[in-house]
Amino acid sequence: MASRFTLLCLLIFGNALSARTPDSTTFRILTEGENRLKTIAPKFIAARTDEERTDAAWQVYRTLDSLLALPESFDYGWDSLKSKTVSILTSPDKKVKLYTWNLILTDGSFKHFGYLQTRKKKSIETYPLLDTTTQQSKDIADEELDPAAWPGALYYKLIPFKKNRKTMYLLFGFDGNTIHSNKAVMEVLWLSKAAPVFGYPAFRQGEDDPSAECRIIMECHNDVKLSFYYEEKKHIVIADKLAPSFPEAKDDRYYYIPSGDYDIYKRNRRGTWIRSDLKDWDLGQGEMRPAPVPRPAPPAPSEK
Repeated sequence: MASRFTLLCLLIFGNALSARTPDSTTFRILTEGENRLKTIAPKFIAARTDEERTDAAWQVYRTLDSLLALPESFDYGWDSLKSKTVSILTSPDKKVKLYTWNLILTDGSFKHFGYLQTRKKKSIETYPLLDTTTQQSKDIADEELDPAAWPGALYYKLIPFKKNRKTMYLLFGFDGNTIHSNKAVMEVLWLSKAAPVFGYPAFRQGEDDPSAECRIIMECHNDVKLSFYYEEKKHIVIADKLAPSFPEAKDDRYYYIPSGDYDIYKRNRRGTWIRSDLKDWDLGQGEMRPAPVPRPAPPAPSEK
């Protein structure tokens, strides 16, 4: 027998496709769903066993699948859920909303889950996101991927920018990866006519770099909590430079750590982000070190 919760979702979905402001019944459905989710969400990081953690991550995924079928969910705040390990980002133009979370297994490995919502003129489109990292057979730095091939990350920053007169969204993401290393991810999300796309050739490793990459992936030692920082006044991205922690570790990313220097990604007039050394930029006295950045919560020491 279908639950009362599911029946109510179906009833509202059939009668409120074009609504944006929840009526009292829809608001109650979303609120009750959020209250259920906020009690489950901490378990996919802190539960005692992998089975319990995995079950919690899938419970959140299945529950959101029903709730996000309601068009009003796009404008719903999800305030308590955002404080319970689920990252929820909305673009300033209100056309994109991203929900992402990570399952942390007891061996220190990470798996990612999420949903992407996009607002069109008369509808809200929802796309499920499941981590396909282990299924990727080649380097994804140069790959444009549809939501079904999502590479997985916990996104913590979304920045709109223009390229070829089209609005795109710069994403900063964290991937705890494995017991050996963490990853920081910078990529572009854009909306094609057919479907959203993760990745776009928008990054060059210098003015003379002949080929653009679709995403930047920085891998480092698992004790390093690496992230990108966006300086809004200068419209630049600041990132740590990485270096091996000892000479013999060259090319082994498991032993790479921040060197104390920084890279800059500056967007040119064509909308391409060009890398250069921080020392090549005059940022003004006292601005050579980026301000502290809220970083995604790492697993407890005993879990990695």
